[in-house]
Amino acid sequence: MTFTIPKSLEHLNSMGFWLMVPCELSDVDIDRLMTPVLEMAVRQGRKATIKPDKYGYQHYLTALSNSPGLDGFTHGRGREFLDGWLRTSIMKIGNGEKMEYMQPLTIAIYRSGLVTRIRNRQADDLAYKSMVAALEHDGSQNPKADIKNIFMNVFGRGVDVGTAITSDPRYDGTSDIDINSLLQLFLLEEFEGSQKIAPTRHRVDEGFALPGAITPIGSDMLRLLKLYGPKMPPAEAMSLLVAILALRLFQMPLRMGVASRQLLRGDVSADVESADADNPLEIFCDFTRVKGGPSDELSRTCIRRDLDNVRSFFTDRLVIRSLHESLRLVDDAVGFQFLSPSEQLKKACELRTHLEMQLALKHELSRIYDALDDSEAGDEGRALINEVRRSGLNAADQLGTVLVEGLRARGLKNQMLWFHTSGGLDKSYGILSGSARSRASWRYAPSDELLTALLALAFVEPDGQSTANQLPIAEVLQRLDRRFGVLIARPPRMFDDPGGRAGAAANLEAFTRKLQLLGCFQSLSDDFSAQYVNRPREAVA
Repeated sequence: MTFTIPKSLEHLNSMGFWLMVPCELSDVDIDRLMTPVLEMAVRQGRKATIKPDKYGYQHYLTALSNSPGLDGFTHGRGREFLDGWLRTSIMKIGNGEKMEYMQPLTIAIYRSGLVTRIRNRQADDLAYKSMVAALEHDGSQNPKADIKNIFMNVFGRGVDVGTAITSDPRYDGTSDIDINSLLQLFLLEEFEGSQKIAPTRHRVDEGFALPGAITPIGSDMLRLLKLYGPKMPPAEAMSLLVAILALRLFQMPLRMGVASRQLLRGDVSADVESADADNPLEIFCDFTRVKGGPSDELSRTCIRRDLDNVRSFFTDRLVIRSLHESLRLVDDAVGFQFLSPSEQLKKACELRTHLEMQLALKHELSRIYDALDDSEAGDEGRALINEVRRSGLNAADQLGTVLVEGLRARGLKNQMLWFHTSGGLDKSYGILSGSARSRASWRYAPSDELLTALLALAFVEPDGQSTANQLPIAEVLQRLDRRFGVLIARPPRMFDDPGGRAGAAANLEAFTRKLQLLGCFQSLSDDFSAQYVNRPREAVA
């Protein structure tokens, strides 16, 4: 079908629903994302407008080779060596010698201005605001200052960020730091920086409609940095931070999909009610790495289930968006705009079958019908609308069906891009393994970086302020399930059959072997209750 929603109906032709999903669900590069996250951490939620010459790599190479901090790199092999060093360890160089982004080695990388906003899908804003929300939830009186201090304690070693919000970061001139970070700081000082600070956006400051799906992004980032970061080399802290950020962004629309379905059924959604809700997902992660084995098949089945859930969420969020936009026309919803985002979502879904709501939704359907042109695509659209009008569906489902068909080409493609890019296919931080070109090859198989981050956070006690030194393996598995929706030793409930249980048993054995390789497994006997896991990294508390 070639039918699309007419562009003249701007609010219907959009995929956005900012109240529910405060970012754009499309391809996202977590490595690039860290640059603005670090900048907002230092500048307390603000970002500068910086426009470097992204194709001026040779200029910056020459300037760096002549830096007072370097010796022997101006000509010949010295310059060639410096060139290779920068390309492999300091920055990402793309096609045509375009400088893409700085590797996140220090907190100063935002000075380069290489990362543009459009590629971040506003997930950088979401990550920062989720950190603010997490600290406010924990009672912080000055969350933005607290975030700056936490990030500076981990990534600010050797960096002078100045006292003003407009200051450009630079090497402090005295600290002993690793050589890659030092070289990067010398390079960054060749970038002009900027004194122009962009205005602050205020889109979700009133809170999140689905705090249970979003706030854990920020709380996990901060707990990892606060409790483990000061004891780690900055490079390792960054790799674990990227891994947990990617996982939480990957899970966010899946959790939103669960909540949307519950709201439309009239059920209570824990992710709507609380930022501390248990994770409702059941992601079976394979550690056997035996292709075609029962554990591998269980992981593949979970992928297929979640891809179906991605498609369902695309439909449900368009339906809920239409319900929310029509609240202004329902007498029983007077004053809804003064409700919290969560209450607005609940009110919209509660009034789904209300007569005035049905009339408003039918009017939107008529607007689409009337806006269609006389092309073949327009004829297809009118035929579709006539068909759904005769279907017996209520007005919400009628409009939802038409919107899904009219936005399918862009919308589903973008959500699938979010799924595999935030899932980390071909990345060292991913929960997904396989080839981007073949969905049949996709598995839930966490990387070592992600597993280490998950284990570290599993040892954080419920108060969020301290860690355990050792836990029974049963407790570790329970925390991974409850907090992260990660299953290892049991199949998801919908796949709980003899084959699923056999796969889970084999997977548990493989998982314990993995823990042994990581050096954090202790077995006092073959009895499951006498098997323990040691905290994988040194912690502050």
